[in-house]
Amino acid sequence: MKNLIITTAILIAGIINSCKKANNDNGNEAQTETAKYGIEVNDSQKTGSFSIDEKNYSAPVETQYFGDHEKGNFSLLCQHNESDDPENANHQLLQLIFLNEKDAQNATLKIYEGGSSLPMTDPEPGIVAVSLSGVGNGLDKSEFTGSTKSTGTISVKNRIATLKDVVLFNAEGAKKVINAALPF
Repeated sequence: MKNLIITTAILIAGIINSCKKANNDNGNEAQTETAKYGIEVNDSQKTGSFSIDEKNYSAPVETQYFGDHEKGNFSLLCQHNESDDPENANHQLLQLIFLNEKDAQNATLKIYEGGSSLPMTDPEPGIVAVSLSGVGNGLDKSEFTGSTKSTGTISVKNRIATLKDVVLFNAEGAKKVINAALPF
């Protein structure tokens, strides 16, 4: 079940990115396509920054609503693309998923230890699923998420999610240390 949820989250992120790239000239079509799946994506003029093992990246921050704005999950996405060339792909995607937008504004949050998406039943307020994926720069298509070994802090102040020394792990046990400031 856990793998199904992770796969679904990755598929949804892929659908959103594909829709955006395919409809670069008309963003309304991408919004309509993702709305079919109960997802609303809001492009932002805000720029976030994050580091992976002390290597810095900067990129626009997008917000996503999964279903209802008040009750559905709320997500922040920050994806840095170094190249649009498929043969030399190199990108890093940092995603935070909160219980809902109101919960995303808690002062201090706890890293969810169960992967890249929140549990479907009885999710605990104050937890946030953190995932890092991408190609190149040591990510090698692996997904790094929170686990029982994860450490670091996540806080939100003035609608800026801040990650400080958050340690994420992939399925093989490799780790990445993340720092970030993501305005929304």
